[in-house]
Amino acid sequence: MELGDLEAAVLGSVVRLGRASAREVAQDLHSSRGLAYTTISTTLDRLFKKGILTRDEAVGRGGSRYVYRLYSEDKVKGRVVKGFVDRLLTAFGPSIISTLHDYMDEIPKDELKRLEEKVRRESGQR
Repeated sequence: MELGDLEAAVLGSVVRLGRASAREVAQDLHSSRGLAYTTISTTLDRLFKKGILTRDEAVGRGGSRYVYRLYSEDKVKGRVVKGFVDRLLTAFGPSIISTLHDYMDEIPKDELKRLEEKVRRESGQR
């Protein structure tokens, strides 16, 4: 799965807010992006159709609106990372794996330990 810059910004806003309507995302991104409400709404719908976001319909004084939230953080992260790595492999071939490995030194040790524990738990469940 591939995310464009706008999709990533809108997704980041929803993640920060926890759950949000198009208007709330537009307000959140206004200072950094200044995007139109319709652009945000269309992007949220696209993320919903990709299975990244879920949405509930909320009825209020002005009518109904959708409120979006992240579908599943682990699944979404996994799909996005896989798409990214697949694109890197297509562009650079298997040598990119050693480059990614070199960057692991920049990951904080406590985060690496948490990741190792997660891999062990998930490997034991298979």
